[in-house]
Amino acid sequence: MIINLGDKRMNFDLENETPFFQSSNDNRVRFDIDSLDKKNLSDIMNRLFNNPLNTKCSFLSEYISPVKYREKTRVGRFLSITNWHEEVHSTDEKYIISTIERLKNEEIIKYSLYIQKGLVDPYIIFYNNKNMFYINNSVIDIISSSKDFITNIKEDFKDDIDTFYEVTL
Repeated sequence: MIINLGDKRMNFDLENETPFFQSSNDNRVRFDIDSLDKKNLSDIMNRLFNNPLNTKCSFLSEYISPVKYREKTRVGRFLSITNWHEEVHSTDEKYIISTIERLKNEEIIKYSLYIQKGLVDPYIIFYNNKNMFYINNSVIDIISSSKDFITNIKEDFKDDIDTFYEVTL
């Protein structure tokens, strides 16, 4: 599945690296999952997504083969599912990436806090046409088509950034 962020194209599937490693240092920032509290997470979310009509979520929902297995994401407990579609991917494995549209920031924040507690570990992203928010049980990645946006996030949250993968030239 290809996600367009401005003029940047990100692959979101099991065949490619996570979106963080598909972007340059100027267009990404990474946080340790435990470094952001609810207040900071809400601040970041409200900067990322200002229009719920354009906010989407895509996630690995099911493996079809070699073994049929449904991922336990628990998205339905937190996100209002009104517009859903699925895309089947086939390589060595056959699996489904599902997409939900029109998400509210409050729902994304509550689900992110649920992931932060370590209760689920989904392969999931939230995005619009400019920004992407990737979360798992160890990191939060923000990718943007705007270098200025990322610079502002890096300045405002400089004490919380995970710089392990930052490349300096």
